[in-house]
Amino acid sequence: MENTKTLKLTKPIHVNGDELKEIPYCFEEMTARDRLQISIEMAAEGIPLTAVEEFDNSYHLFLFAKAAEIASNKKITSADILRISAKDAKTAGALARDFFYL
Repeated sequence: MENTKTLKLTKPIHVNGDELKEIPYCFEEMTARDRLQISIEMAAEGIPLTAVEEFDNSYHLFLFAKAAEIASNKKITSADILRISAKDAKTAGALARDFFYL
């Protein structure tokens, strides 16, 4: 995918038996349907969506998770992203916020 970038993790995670030191992501290929699906995924995880998505750090992390799912051809899921370190999660969410809101 042409617009794919990577997030280098400070703490690797295992996905499907493979150790990942970086996570590919692509915001450019996201669709409106992908964005709408995020609120459903957040609800399934028991994570509330605030009224102002521009300031919702959880929503930003799920935006990143969807971008990673797209870039990895669904090999990486939101459940995998929820296992990254808190520091990496902050960076991932900031990437989404910067792309969509700044």
